[in-house]
Amino acid sequence: MCAANRDAPGSAGTPGPTEEPAPLDMRGVILTAVLVMMGFTAAAALLGWLFHEPLMAMGRWFVARFGGVGVAVGFFVPDAFTVPVPTDAFTAFGLWGGIPFWRVVAWGSLGSLTGGSTGWVVGRYLLSRSARLQAYIKRRGGDEMAAQLRRSGRWFLAIAAVSPVPYSVTCWAAGATKMPFWQFLTISLLRIPRVAAFLWLIQQGFVSVTG
Repeated sequence: MCAANRDAPGSAGTPGPTEEPAPLDMRGVILTAVLVMMGFTAAAALLGWLFHEPLMAMGRWFVARFGGVGVAVGFFVPDAFTVPVPTDAFTAFGLWGGIPFWRVVAWGSLGSLTGGSTGWVVGRYLLSRSARLQAYIKRRGGDEMAAQLRRSGRWFLAIAAVSPVPYSVTCWAAGATKMPFWQFLTISLLRIPRVAAFLWLIQQGFVSVTG
């Protein structure tokens, strides 16, 4: 993970920018989070209105083929490897396929926490050994995430766990900056209410036009 100072803790000898990024704009993060939540609800309502039966059929197919494990894997892969995949689509499929709400939340949270922990391990033990990984995570915004973590510590991880700030990249950065794993995992438990909240928004938007 890149850092503003090559001698900074957790830089592991990787190259970094010469300047720290600006402090996180909390007002902008909150506004973005609200807009994203509104967008989720509106998108679910639109999809429910236009494609109710196909989506329900897709959900039933998904659950019959993959079950709750498919929901977990849908969160694990992007949260572990910073793959740009819409994780909440998998909880929606689980819900539309007939899995009870809280069971879907449990599977999604398990996948997210396991994936985030994998990202922490990669950042902590593998990132400094691979120039290719460093280049990849830098393209995904890793430099900025690492700098924000050094500036704000666990508070920034908490923000990433519940907001549009990229959680997966922050997990790599948390490992690279040597955040203790117990602290990382404790804060990452905030993913559970985040998964539940977004699934509830999808459910409300979908039901509002199909109920």
